[in-house]
Amino acid sequence: MPPKRNPPPKKAPARKARPKEAPAGPFGKAFLHNLKTAPPGTSDSEIVVETLRSVSTRQLKAALARATEQERNLLFNAVPADQIKAILWSLPSSVLAPAEPPPPPPSPKNGPPSTILQTTYTSMEYAPAKHDPDWAAKISDGSTLGLGSPPPWEWVSVYDTNAEKEGALNNPAVGLTGWVVAAPSLSQGDVWFTHPFGFDWEYYIVPDPQYENLLAASNTGTTPGTGDIDKDYDEATTHARDVLGLPAPKGVLGVETDQDLAPRSFRDAVTDGARIATFGRWIVDCGHEDFHTEIHPPLLMAVAKPAQPPAGGGASAMTSVQIMSRPYTVSQRFAEGNFIRHLLAEVAKVETTIFGIPLSTRVEAHPTVFTTPYAGRPYIKLLVQPPVPRSKLRPQRLTVSFHFTHRNGVAVRVYDAGNDTVGVIIVLGDLNPAPLTRKHNWTVDFDELGKEYAYVYDALEIVDILLKPVSAAILARGILTDRYDAPSASSPLDTQNVAAPVAIDQLQPWAGYSEDDTQPFPIYGWLNVYWQGIDIVKEAT
Repeated sequence: MPPKRNPPPKKAPARKARPKEAPAGPFGKAFLHNLKTAPPGTSDSEIVVETLRSVSTRQLKAALARATEQERNLLFNAVPADQIKAILWSLPSSVLAPAEPPPPPPSPKNGPPSTILQTTYTSMEYAPAKHDPDWAAKISDGSTLGLGSPPPWEWVSVYDTNAEKEGALNNPAVGLTGWVVAAPSLSQGDVWFTHPFGFDWEYYIVPDPQYENLLAASNTGTTPGTGDIDKDYDEATTHARDVLGLPAPKGVLGVETDQDLAPRSFRDAVTDGARIATFGRWIVDCGHEDFHTEIHPPLLMAVAKPAQPPAGGGASAMTSVQIMSRPYTVSQRFAEGNFIRHLLAEVAKVETTIFGIPLSTRVEAHPTVFTTPYAGRPYIKLLVQPPVPRSKLRPQRLTVSFHFTHRNGVAVRVYDAGNDTVGVIIVLGDLNPAPLTRKHNWTVDFDELGKEYAYVYDALEIVDILLKPVSAAILARGILTDRYDAPSASSPLDTQNVAAPVAIDQLQPWAGYSEDDTQPFPIYGWLNVYWQGIDIVKEAT
């Protein structure tokens, strides 16, 4: 019998490498200390605010310079809602101002300098867009809006295809500065059931070079591979190059929103060659086979133009800025899915009868309107300069006048950003639901549906249904949907507490802002920036 052998010793299992501990950030240690030492009953809000105040200005500025795009964009999400305004106003201008002004991008031929309006906003990266030229089409597996899925919606958010609002972690807002190209227009062919504030108002932007990553390959107007031409994008890109003298190497970005959600006075200011900043929901248009990208709808827009010097003498030409935000967001979602699936269900109820009486006597499609228009707390920074440089021959002061009306939960601050620049910071915080405007009935004839959306008309099998007298009579009544009055960006407070012309370094913190929750726009207003000559003799006395 062979000798018994001992089994070989078992190898100890390999120890898994411990994941590296994530850096605590500038507030990590202080937060942990405050969390452990806070007396019983201390609110979470107090712990967070005490932590924020524990870091020096120098440390905070350095941390912001090193922060990721996500951290910067979510800067105010960790701040207790009732403390946002206080924190924003307690930060020194040196922390809010960029370490260096952004390099000026190209300007149109004979146009104003791009420095009249810039931003340091950095949109979150979408990794597939960096290396895949077909990334936009793949958002919906190459399918346009139809009876099947994907895509479920006509315009689909890039970061999260199910998200309908922008601003949250899963679907952050994007932003850019650039130049308005081609005359803005009103759409003639939108889906009635998702446009209760009127068909879209549209414009195009030639983005500054650092924002060209928001463009799909087809935003030039030509679809790679097929060579198909989108007339509108092709004409806008050609106009940018031939008329404005802008290279537009990757085309233009479309911007669309329900026409009544952008007041007429603001729309009239958005003209060919104007300088513009736009922030909002980044989408792929799945209603067209080129799958171009857009901001649809914009959450906040700022348009800037040179203007004549203010009355009184001694002043330079000024930069005049108008700012407008979106009061509502219209959903594309019905109980059954998109509007096509909803109409299928509605028509089915008309066809189904019990003892000759149909389950429904009217086809209806009522859109949902979100009265809190965004998610999260989007944080926007604008930088404004006069259209002419400071004079080398006479002393001048950088001067501002402005007024902003905002809702409760929104914080705004105008400040000295250094380098002859006025800064504007807007934190779109937590809002109460906004009051909706008056709603009216709006009837869409089935003939109109068939003319614009023939494939939907065919899918509903309208021709067969019309052979049934009762069903035909019901369909003849049309599709009942909603139309709302245009909201008004106005308040009795618009003419109160206006910041009169004042040197930016002498601006009082209370001047220039009014809060009014009876109107629905998160924020709107205006700002003028210019050089005011200094009377040396008067100053000396």
